[in-house]
Amino acid sequence: MRKITSDQLLKTAKKNLLLILLPGLVLFGLIFYLTAAKGSKSYEAEAMLMVKGLDDEEGLSYNNILLNEKLSNIYGQFLESADLYDKVSDKLGADFEGENIKGRLAYEVNPASGLITFIYKDKDEARAADTLTLITEEYRSEIKDFLNMDNIDYLQKVKVSESSNVKGIIFSVLGFFVGAFLGVLLIILKAILSDKIGGAEDIENLGIRCLASSKDDLLRIKVAINNLTDNSVIGVADLGKDKETFDFTRGLAMEVANSLGVLLVDARGKNSDVDGKYLSTKEEIKVLRKGVLDLIKFDKPEEEIFDSYQFEDKLMDVKNSYNYVLIDEGGLDSNIATIGLKYEDYKILLVDKRTKKEELVGKVHDIESLGVKVLGVVYYK
Repeated sequence: MRKITSDQLLKTAKKNLLLILLPGLVLFGLIFYLTAAKGSKSYEAEAMLMVKGLDDEEGLSYNNILLNEKLSNIYGQFLESADLYDKVSDKLGADFEGENIKGRLAYEVNPASGLITFIYKDKDEARAADTLTLITEEYRSEIKDFLNMDNIDYLQKVKVSESSNVKGIIFSVLGFFVGAFLGVLLIILKAILSDKIGGAEDIENLGIRCLASSKDDLLRIKVAINNLTDNSVIGVADLGKDKETFDFTRGLAMEVANSLGVLLVDARGKNSDVDGKYLSTKEEIKVLRKGVLDLIKFDKPEEEIFDSYQFEDKLMDVKNSYNYVLIDEGGLDSNIATIGLKYEDYKILLVDKRTKKEELVGKVHDIESLGVKVLGVVYYK
């Protein structure tokens, strides 16, 4: 399982911004439609009842307040009765069942003040008013019938207003953030479970040296070569998408040649500056001088010349004259890269973000099992 840092997570989030926003936008739209958009054509009927003292002459005494509080608690239980709403449904004569009416009603009992607040929601303004009026009247009637108490009066009669969209908008915004958070979790999960190499840190975590995070960081690679090796033959092969290594290998050779002796072997014949009589054949392996760089370029067939004993003898003869011999091999799965293993002390691998970690580990193991050390990996995007 891949370990990711906060910096990697931030970079991943920037690359997958749509994946973060999309769940948030979907949730925002869905919740807004179900609440604010649909609720814009609904109505709220509101009423308030108040429990009065039993003795009108006593007024607002301490005992009366305590009694009202207890009565409010008792009266509040009547609102849980399904029979209450079934009676309202029968009187309405509408298609609404008692359970449906109860589901549309919100109420709050405040025992300390003796207030009972009702809010009923409906798409029809008149029906909202009629239904809540029937609920409050039937509620007062049941208390009178069961408890013989007639001390509940209207503090506010039924009043109807258009439903507010504020709550719907608030829930929609919250839905957006929840969706965005889910998007972030998806990105984290994707990053953790991904087997693809995301950068130098992924390579180091595999126990493989990362020489550089760019093909252009030639000085850093040169320093690593100088510090880690001496008088060595080094092959350069690509495990990534490009499979084209000549420009990189030539650039590295020229960087090394500024201070150290280096021979570049153009095993695939990619150097367009050398042609004709200057090409090496099986009969004659030619070492050419181009500026600060010595090089060998094969004529066709390159694989046959590269695998010949003539080249092997020539390499054994001249390699001690150089600090390093760099061999350009192209793709790691090519025959040139395979032949090069018999000459090399080290191999440098180029990998990109599409390279899988398991594949890299397997290739490194295969190379080193044949006696060639992998000097390190150069990561490029």
